[in-house]
Amino acid sequence: MPPTPPSPTARVWNPFRRDAVYWQGKHGRLRRFITRSFFGHASIILVTMLSMHIPGCKKTYDLVKGSGKPKAMIKQMKVEVKKVQRKRVLVNANSPIVFEVPPLELTPLNLKEVTANEYKIGQGEGAGPAGYAAGREGARFIFVRVRYDGGNWDFNMRNGADENMTKEFGRRAKMPVSTIPQDVTLAELGRYVKGRAPPVVFFCGSYPFRFDTREIKAVRNYLLENRGMIFADNGGNQFHSAFIRLMQSALPEVAAVEIPDDDPVYQAPYPLNGCPPLWAHSGTRALGWKKDGRWVAFYHQGSISDAWKDTHGGTSAESAEQAYQLGVNILAQAMAGYSEWKMMLEGKGKK
Repeated sequence: MPPTPPSPTARVWNPFRRDAVYWQGKHGRLRRFITRSFFGHASIILVTMLSMHIPGCKKTYDLVKGSGKPKAMIKQMKVEVKKVQRKRVLVNANSPIVFEVPPLELTPLNLKEVTANEYKIGQGEGAGPAGYAAGREGARFIFVRVRYDGGNWDFNMRNGADENMTKEFGRRAKMPVSTIPQDVTLAELGRYVKGRAPPVVFFCGSYPFRFDTREIKAVRNYLLENRGMIFADNGGNQFHSAFIRLMQSALPEVAAVEIPDDDPVYQAPYPLNGCPPLWAHSGTRALGWKKDGRWVAFYHQGSISDAWKDTHGGTSAESAEQAYQLGVNILAQAMAGYSEWKMMLEGKGKK
């Protein structure tokens, strides 16, 4: 009787077993390599994303380092009055010719504006680059925008608004910048290390947005504990009511007020006649929230970011220039104030 042939080994289809068909054959080794690589990279991405949502995970932001001794951010102007020799006119009262002699108070004067102390954005009197005394070597200015749920937090961002404002600030301040804008969530505002938060963040949109109690607490912590500032912009529609509710929730003890035209925020480095209204969606005057003697929030009600974008929203070159100037004023003053506060935290500044 002939011997019985051995029965064929059953094929294993379970991919979690090493002897599975998928891992065998000519390309089994390649399949194992691709699978391990995929799960390895996926794990790294997953851990990174989870770490961003862990309450104890801290974030940092660094100012650009300046050179020399800190100096005040001020632009002093003086006016030289040059007397004008007035011609004497003899008039015959009986003459048929009528002479219109202007009153002396309407006689024009030759006014010349002279810069007594030239303003320099940032701090430092040395020969090095512009920057701030509390900055970090090698740091670049980064424009930070707030990302929120609902609405359109990236309003005008894809049209070049953030990048253009960043370039203008770098060009005028002679400061190194990163043209890649950064976004941060409302919750992440509360996760910055004390003294290493963005001095100012841009908050923009044209539709309503959502926020919860955790985000309200984070906003308050950023504004008060980390000396941050919100630069908000109303792009239209229903953003206004949502932003007002957020500020009322985060700072219930502070009321919004109209920022006067002679406020220092409009004086340096560029002198402005108040806030350029532009499209004035919810008002022609800027609103502000002041706490402990400083503006913790500046709210432009007329879509200033429209004037920053590539097409400038169809506005005039003069209006676009005023929009850039206001942006530079807010950014420069916020960072200078943050630098001085950080120096005091480190025991290096004047109290």
